[in-house]
Amino acid sequence: MSEAHPAAKISLSFAKLVATPTETAWSQAYNAGNLFVCISLTVKELTDELSLHAIGKELFNVLQSEFFTLQEKNTASIKTAIQTSLENVPSHVEIGLNLAFFRDAALFVFIAGSGKIILKRGTKVGALLSRNEAYESGSITSASGFIENADTLILETGQFARGVPPETVTQALELALPNDIVEALSPEIHKQDNGAQAAIVISCQGSAKQYEEEIEPEEDPTLESLYTEEPKHEPESEKEFHEPDEQTNEYQHAHSPHPKLPKFHFNLKLNHRRKLFLNIALIIAALLVLSIFFTAKKYNDNKQQQIFQSVYPTAQQYYSEGKGLETVNASLSQDSFQKAEKLLKDGEKKLNKNSPYYKQVADLLSQVEDAQQGNTTGQSANATLTQAPTHSLLADEQSMGSGLSFGQDDTDVYMITNTAITTISKADGSTKDIIKNNNDWSGPLAIVPYEGNIYVLDPKKGLLKYVAGGSGFGKSHYFTSSAPDLSGAVSMAIDGSVWLLFNNGTVMQYTKGVSNGLSLTGLTKPLNNPTKIVTDITMESMYVLDRGNGRIVQFDKNGKYQNAYASSIIANAKDFDVSEKDKTFLILSGGKVWKMQF
Repeated sequence: MSEAHPAAKISLSFAKLVATPTETAWSQAYNAGNLFVCISLTVKELTDELSLHAIGKELFNVLQSEFFTLQEKNTASIKTAIQTSLENVPSHVEIGLNLAFFRDAALFVFIAGSGKIILKRGTKVGALLSRNEAYESGSITSASGFIENADTLILETGQFARGVPPETVTQALELALPNDIVEALSPEIHKQDNGAQAAIVISCQGSAKQYEEEIEPEEDPTLESLYTEEPKHEPESEKEFHEPDEQTNEYQHAHSPHPKLPKFHFNLKLNHRRKLFLNIALIIAALLVLSIFFTAKKYNDNKQQQIFQSVYPTAQQYYSEGKGLETVNASLSQDSFQKAEKLLKDGEKKLNKNSPYYKQVADLLSQVEDAQQGNTTGQSANATLTQAPTHSLLADEQSMGSGLSFGQDDTDVYMITNTAITTISKADGSTKDIIKNNNDWSGPLAIVPYEGNIYVLDPKKGLLKYVAGGSGFGKSHYFTSSAPDLSGAVSMAIDGSVWLLFNNGTVMQYTKGVSNGLSLTGLTKPLNNPTKIVTDITMESMYVLDRGNGRIVQFDKNGKYQNAYASSIIANAKDFDVSEKDKTFLILSGGKVWKMQF
């Protein structure tokens, strides 16, 4: 159905209420911009392999990734995003997911599994959606409509809805602020040992203005009550003026319903009648000039307002999304900030610098730039001293002082010196020289074994490839033609393609000796004195040791920034190793090994 409805330029305030998780029940409440989600996970029996917290975190990551990459956010596309996010949840885990999304004054609500969504409007309280069935693929209930000023919404997980009496919720909703409502409900869930109880209270405030929006009818008819009549608009009052000011010659606003007409004096010999006609003509001319001036001013003001409305609300939405994603997904957070920045900078060029719209755009742009600067180094990570596993890469690097560079595969650590390449067994620590240096290399910076072959990066001698054969290793060059300038190369990794890290912060990717045209994107603060790149065929990401900024930076394999992890020990780090499975970095710094979770 397509109708004109009043919408509101709404502002949202909210508060969350989440129970303490147990081994068999977990819940969480989440917000990013105008998106609100409550999730609960329960299981009858706990197994060693099962972690509800890990499942929930992964579910959130997939959901926000699917949701914020939607080209158009409507009922059908949001349902698809929810369904995709739930696909990897084990079948024996019971799901409850409530989602609310505000698009201007339009509200879209969804329930997958069990849950309830309550609305208070005026003095009335009722359920917009309620569902108590187990989730099956595609079984998502939804509704949509329009929010009014002072509406209060509560998203409840199924366990919350069943555990907290409706009269308790209704009584709590008599309070105005979300924090007060949550405080009133908090004792009720804390006296129950149920980790699946969670809720979000959302208060909507704003003044109504008319706009036209198409909203699809949904299963729940209760949202029809959200539609209101078109507001009436009072005619604009006429502008009234005093006589011109003698100093400025400008007309001043007056409150008198009968403005005085200006008097004009001329040194002309005119009779009374002619003077009267001349004065009238001059007055009409003055009024015509004023009319043209105010018409032009109104036209310009309307144009400025149109530009502002095309820029500011969308940019503000991107900014809110970016802030909500800062601790969840730094890459998507940066994407949102960059979209907001582009919109605002384009808008600034079109707006009059003396207009109030320009100031609002400039103020929001300043907040966006501050947010980007605050997210340049990455999230702070706690590094603790640890012991590297015996005969591991960092343990051997720690003990072998003569090694110029180290690499590893599943069975051995590889060390290169000025005289030879030596293997160190991870099983028993035994060593064996496998390749002698016959003036092949002079300043090797990286050694990487891959599928039985050994690759050596020497900026002066090139990228050497040693191919295993029956009588030893045969030397060749990886680049057979059009070799790149390797004078600035500092590190190398191989996952089928060859990754080269340069001291200027560039990362190049080559497959069969041909560049893939890779470029790093989404990185607000450039790499500074990077020294090591790590990835292999088993890893989903690529990692760079950014010593100058004291961080390890994570990229996907298309070069897109994902996250950064900062610690003071990284500034002096010599090498590092990555375990994506354990979400752990081991860092060799100051002759000691440090452990850092990510």
